Amino acid sequence: MGASVSSNMGIQVELGRKRYLLDPKGQTRADFAFVSHAHLDHMHRPSSTERIIASKETADLARARGYDLGDTLEEAEGVELLDSGHILGSRAIRIEDEVYYTGDASGRERAFLGRCRTRRSRVLIMETTYGSPEYVFPQTAKLVREVNALIGSAFDRGRPVVLMGYPLGKAQLLAYYFSSWEPLYFHDSVARMNAVHVEHGVDLKLGTRFDPAKDKDSLPEGPWVMVAPMSSSRSRLMSHLKKKHGAIFVAFSGWAMRGGYGSYLGADYAFPLSDHCDYAELMKLVEAVSPEVVYTTHGFASEFARDLRKVGFYARTLEAHQASLSDFLRES
Repeated sequence: MGASVSSNMGIQVELGRKRYLLDPKGQTRADFAFVSHAHLDHMHRPSSTERIIASKETADLARARGYDLGDTLEEAEGVELLDSGHILGSRAIRIEDEVYYTGDASGRERAFLGRCRTRRSRVLIMETTYGSPEYVFPQTAKLVREVNALIGSAFDRGRPVVLMGYPLGKAQLLAYYFSSWEPLYFHDSVARMNAVHVEHGVDLKLGTRFDPAKDKDSLPEGPWVMVAPMSSSRSRLMSHLKKKHGAIFVAFSGWAMRGGYGSYLGADYAFPLSDHCDYAELMKLVEAVSPEVVYTTHGFASEFARDLRKVGFYARTLEAHQASLSDFLRES
């Protein structure tokens, strides 16, 4: 019997006599709950009876963010975890040879992160955050050169630069790519995540920790670089840094492919550095898995499923009702 897939407090997979909850949204009744990575929108507070599948890195990052996943498993019968390339410790999961769930995934190598690893499976469940053709990201090396040139120009004018990204994931890439600039500051929320990366062998420069509650007035005059969480430059701290130091704000997100993203944040510049697959990489991922059926979720889920159907795949958006492979084939 094939897998049954539904959207129920996360993504529910029933295969044989076992039930799996993938990135659950609350305490669950299942044989296993899988936590793909440690971004806050994927965090989970398990009950004492839940068996949690997650990487050691995800468990440690979760703990640093105030979530205790308990005694996690990296191995279970019939289960294979694969690097999804999204952030440190992020994993995709393959259940038997039946179901492959990507979680959030990246299709390219970046700094200390690899690309998403795939396995052939009959059913593919995939995130499609950037599943629209206009989202094809530039080469990372080209983007890094452009940002280094921007920082150099700012330093020539005596102005500091604030590089903004999510405190877990994007911020560590920024810390890696732009560590040659001095002085280098890390916002407290970024520094905490950096420390966990260093514990797991990632070579990140320590820099100087910046606590906005205590250090706001201690920054030197002249140029410096700070890696800070994504924020509107109209926030209290960012407004202060712009007014007192003339700081230049640079935002990093895949959404920067969309015109006006930087202006929306009040950033001076925005670059499309993403921790997700772009449209072309999503297509390649599907081809590599070679599934009989694809379920899409998040972002451009409906649009990407439509495009997959155009090229011959059975694809549908994962909706909040139960569906089996045979059900889907009958409906298509």
